[in-house]
Amino acid sequence: MGDVNSAVNQNEEIIPSDRKITVDELENHRSHDTGVWIAIAGNVYDVSTFLSEHPGGDAILLDAAGTDATEDFFDLHSEEAEKLLPAYHIGRLSPSTEPSNVIPPKPQEADAPFLQRDTWKKVVLHGKQKLSQDTRLFTLKWQHDSQEFGLPVGKHIFLRLKSPVSGEQIVRPYTPIAARCKSGEVDLVVKIYHDKDRRKCGKMTTTIDLAAMGSLVELKGPIGSFEYTGQGNCTISGKECYTKRFVMISAGSGITPMIQILSAIAADANDSTECLLLSGNRCEEDILCKDQLDCLSRENKHRFRVVYTLSKPCD
Repeated sequence: MGDVNSAVNQNEEIIPSDRKITVDELENHRSHDTGVWIAIAGNVYDVSTFLSEHPGGDAILLDAAGTDATEDFFDLHSEEAEKLLPAYHIGRLSPSTEPSNVIPPKPQEADAPFLQRDTWKKVVLHGKQKLSQDTRLFTLKWQHDSQEFGLPVGKHIFLRLKSPVSGEQIVRPYTPIAARCKSGEVDLVVKIYHDKDRRKCGKMTTTIDLAAMGSLVELKGPIGSFEYTGQGNCTISGKECYTKRFVMISAGSGITPMIQILSAIAADANDSTECLLLSGNRCEEDILCKDQLDCLSRENKHRFRVVYTLSKPCD
């Protein structure tokens, strides 16, 4: 991933364009071929040349292409990111379409998946389980039990929660480890970062850890450039790939995307894809979902191998 500051010359004076751009023009620029345009606060930016520099990956920008990304931009970015915008400015939306919600979200069909890429969906904090001293398993529940969650294997979601202290909206990406469509529930493993060891506490993790059962949380997705479609097939940034073997490396709560892929392969008896997982942790007590990993490895000996490494093993 490149240095975002290298994408523009910050010493160069940027003169904003006074070009008027219609919503139709904006919507027609949402791919590598047409150019990637996004609208933020009534202004339009061509971020085509910034795709490879974006710290969050190009998939997020491509998902937002051709739409008004005002809310997401200010939820997810710092003032430093705002300073980069003028270099990509190409005009303003026509006055008749300049309100904050330029492109209203499409109504969701009854049989459509719960998740929507362009709409925050409300769920309820339904359960919390302590997995280790600093890790929790949160269960979130949506309204219609029979509705499919709609998260492809390998993708993740954005989670949004309002801080009761500052009132700000906090947004962070997470990878669910399981979704149970028959009960309308999805599980997230979250490491809680407390204010210790010279490290500031995590805004999102401490907020959700203190949230009461029944609290409302918002989700949006699917997000991400990788998707596993089964039997060794996957897509990376839209390009189809095939592999006979995955080598996975994770540390701490980074195990969640790996569990998602391992579970999908294990569920398909015709999927012969081999997996080697290297799971790093401080000590044995910190190994997340170890029982599940051991079970997957034991029941799929010909396909899976899990290797644990510890930085501070117990005596």
